[in-house]
Amino acid sequence: MKPCLVDINVWVAWAHTRHTDHIPARSWFEKAGPEEAGWNRFIQLGVMRLLSNSAVMSDAALPARAAWVTIQEMARDERVELVNEPAGFEQHFPALLRFPYPTNKLIADAYLAAVAIGSSRRLVTFDKGFRQFDGLDLLLLGS
Repeated sequence: MKPCLVDINVWVAWAHTRHTDHIPARSWFEKAGPEEAGWNRFIQLGVMRLLSNSAVMSDAALPARAAWVTIQEMARDERVELVNEPAGFEQHFPALLRFPYPTNKLIADAYLAAVAIGSSRRLVTFDKGFRQFDGLDLLLLGS
């Protein structure tokens, strides 16, 4: 499999067995080889934010420290690799900021797309909105 950058939504689904997308997320991770599931600090913080959010996780929401422990446990998995911003990030990111209206979600998505493009990684996600980014090697799970 090609090295990937894995979106926040896939990590959360993998971590939470009651998540509606847990099975496709787990299935993807089971096929991944060593260091094929990339993430960075931005993704880790997003996973922590969602795992500790009761609006998202209901009664399974974790305290922040427990969410951090979950991140550390995931990081020890041989399939997981910490991905730094690539050298070409400064070129790719501004080119992806072509939104006709202000939105913070699209800025975060453009950031992840730029990291994936700049590091020649496939972006793995459940979010079909990533289709808008030219040059992005995209794997949509559950579609």
